[in-house]
Amino acid sequence: MKNLKDKIQKLNEKYFSEIVEFRRHIHQYPELSFKEFETAKYIKSILTKYNIEFDESFGENAVIGIIKGDLSGDNIALRADMDALPIEELVDSEFKSKVPGVMHACGHDAHVASLLGTAIILQELRNYIKGNIILIFQPAEERNPGGAKILIDKGLLKKYNIIKVLGQHVLPELEVGKFNFGSNYVMATSDEIYIKFSGKGGHAALPHKRSDTVLALIHFINEVNEFKIKLKSDMPIIIAFGKLSAQGSINVVPEISFAEGTMRTFDEKLRNEIKAKLQVIADKYADYYGCKADLEIRHGYPAVYNAPKLNSQVMDLAKDFLGEENVGELEIRMTAEDFAFYSHEVPSVFYRAGVAGNGKGIAGQHTSYFDIDENVFLKSSALMAWFTLNIQ
Repeated sequence: MKNLKDKIQKLNEKYFSEIVEFRRHIHQYPELSFKEFETAKYIKSILTKYNIEFDESFGENAVIGIIKGDLSGDNIALRADMDALPIEELVDSEFKSKVPGVMHACGHDAHVASLLGTAIILQELRNYIKGNIILIFQPAEERNPGGAKILIDKGLLKKYNIIKVLGQHVLPELEVGKFNFGSNYVMATSDEIYIKFSGKGGHAALPHKRSDTVLALIHFINEVNEFKIKLKSDMPIIIAFGKLSAQGSINVVPEISFAEGTMRTFDEKLRNEIKAKLQVIADKYADYYGCKADLEIRHGYPAVYNAPKLNSQVMDLAKDFLGEENVGELEIRMTAEDFAFYSHEVPSVFYRAGVAGNGKGIAGQHTSYFDIDENVFLKSSALMAWFTLNIQ
């Protein structure tokens, strides 16, 4: 076992500079969700260079790599998302984004680079592999309905008889070289709320001749907030509105007032109960203020669920590979991830890699100044390879 561990780490060190270059190339040429065509071509060029087979049948912007092991066994999948965000990069670096208004502000460039590194390591260690390793270079994590759901609906898991999925995500708050793991639910569901009150607009001084869409919206939001506070759950719940619009004026009540928000929880039953209650509240205030309520709740990602048994096994393997001092517990997060779709189909684990160091990781994800310490690649590719060769 020690011999294999040493081989994996030496291969990671051998390809470290190349993995960094993978990341820098992808970082310079970011592509938004559902448009990752050039990124996919680049990934395929690397896989081709290292004689790794790939499947192009799942779309131009998705790459499914296949590493065939020399031993018999079950197939597992390793996943990296590859889309960028509509954010202008303000980090001053030699490999800054060359695409105006688009940058890898969530670390997906690092995820792809790290998985490419893992693929190269595993390709050299095929004699240790049982079954096949499926490499999922996935588009559109950042936009509903999510690339994971699309790939699953197209039959990816069934086509390759995938029984487990592992995914890795950078964490700017965590020191580079450290990795965190969590059991059960680790990331929340994510649904979008769109509420519109419409009626007869008019002069503020003539309430008998108009509706009051503004008050309907205000009371709707207030009661939703009160309802949320009273909800009983062992897990956190968020119902928040980030956009409100009522385009009237000082003495004109508008025909339409609307708001947009998000709803997050971990409980599927409660998720459905909340949706039903929001409709009741909306109808109540529409009736009271003489207008019509249009409530749309766009069903988003489920909660990310880390299978306890698999997570425990992976965490023990991480301690063995990295040392116990470099392995920690992952706190639950109210952010969402479409990796969740895999986790509701087969046993899966989604873990975090620390990227804080050398002045990097100070800015949070989804900001113009987000950056990572590339020393994460000294361990990240090797660690995933280590998991892959030992959890089968």
